[in-house]
Amino acid sequence: MTRARSITGTHVYSYVKCPHLAALDLSLPRSERRPGHEWEEFAKQRGRDFEAQFVAALGVQAPAYPERDFAAGAAATLALLRAGTPYVHQAVLVGDDRLGLPDLLRKIDGASDLGDFHYEVLDVKTSGRMRGDQVLQVVFYAQLLAQVQGRLPSHGGIVLKDGREERFRIADYTAACDEVLADLRRLRDDPARSRPFLQGGCSSCHYDHRCLPELTARGDLSLVAGMSRGARAILEGVGCRTVDDLAAFHPEGPRARGHLDTAVIRRLRRGAEALRAGAPLVEARPKSPNERLGQGALVHVLTDPYAERALAIGVLHPATADGRFAVALPAEQDDEWPAFERLIGELPARAPLLHFGPTLPRWVEGRAYAHEADPAVEARFVDLQKRLTGAAVYPRAVFDLPDLVRFGLGRDPLRAGHHGAAGLWAQQADGSERLRAKLHTDLLDLAELKARILDAAMPVAEAAAPAAAMAPAAKPPA
Repeated sequence: MTRARSITGTHVYSYVKCPHLAALDLSLPRSERRPGHEWEEFAKQRGRDFEAQFVAALGVQAPAYPERDFAAGAAATLALLRAGTPYVHQAVLVGDDRLGLPDLLRKIDGASDLGDFHYEVLDVKTSGRMRGDQVLQVVFYAQLLAQVQGRLPSHGGIVLKDGREERFRIADYTAACDEVLADLRRLRDDPARSRPFLQGGCSSCHYDHRCLPELTARGDLSLVAGMSRGARAILEGVGCRTVDDLAAFHPEGPRARGHLDTAVIRRLRRGAEALRAGAPLVEARPKSPNERLGQGALVHVLTDPYAERALAIGVLHPATADGRFAVALPAEQDDEWPAFERLIGELPARAPLLHFGPTLPRWVEGRAYAHEADPAVEARFVDLQKRLTGAAVYPRAVFDLPDLVRFGLGRDPLRAGHHGAAGLWAQQADGSERLRAKLHTDLLDLAELKARILDAAMPVAEAAAPAAAMAPAAKPPA
């Protein structure tokens, strides 16, 4: 009889992101995963380097054991714990059908089966803030640790990329972790319980080559823009199981539509029609008298989130394909804000600053106080992501700029590279050229999305308003 695969902290971590991902990891060999992209491997190595640097200052000890002999690893870990080792790195914790490999176990006061001390779990992450999936992973390790030392640690911690430690009470999350563990066992025993659902993280998943074709082949409802897991379950329960079914779905009465709101049904059916047509369907939208998108400038930034750096800042003005492209590639963090101010200062004084998503506002917010920034600049921000997703129904669910480019324009959004590779490019000889090319391509894509989607839903006079109608900003005194 084949022994069931052990459930690990990685499975807990994956489950929070996507239960189907966890089910595949529990049922398939690693050879079924797609190879990692260059920038993904770069990010992983950064994580390993950060962890190594962090633990080097702690004088840690690690259990020695033959590769993948986890029983021997657990015995070696127990010996270190009984000896009262202050920090144990990459401990091995084994219990029933679970396997834990926590980054750090830290010795603290408080009696246990080990003596007048016990241990708590720390995990080292490269994120800037603590997340729920990371918390549950630590709780999973803490429950395994409790079996070894005879008590559950009261707290756990996440070490963030700036070296801060975020602590939390283990007891606050044990019930949630128990539920996840129970569902993981069910998925391991019966992988068919799970099936994919298209969501924002799918494009970066190591099973995207498997799940996306499967969803497309069966016309899964999750492909439809605006679909939720709950809505899919309700629609399937009333016999509407595919995109084709949804496109022709005209239920009579609340029961026939699963008591979904009629406006929701209309919007989802419109999404199915767009998917079948293979093109976005522009929607009528309220017109704000103060909206002057035709007079705006596109502002875009490529960042390295790990280093918290703006690597390339670009402007396209006017916001058209033939607009003037200006770019800054700050060499150091201290150069970033002056470069941004210089680019914005060359624009008309009241021109809206059109951007995509939260990246630019967050970067500005993080720098504004230290540089005593003019709050009027942030007041000019206009997020095109919200407007683009609301102004049309796309021929597939869209979550970010690459999705909008692919399904709104029919272009390859990665033809100039992946935005996640910006940090990698910055360390390469041709990095400046690649950053410049990616920035310009993204700005041109945004300009075309504005023209095809937003301008199509605007009054003709507004869409055609000349950007030159506004006077340039006054130059600051020397």
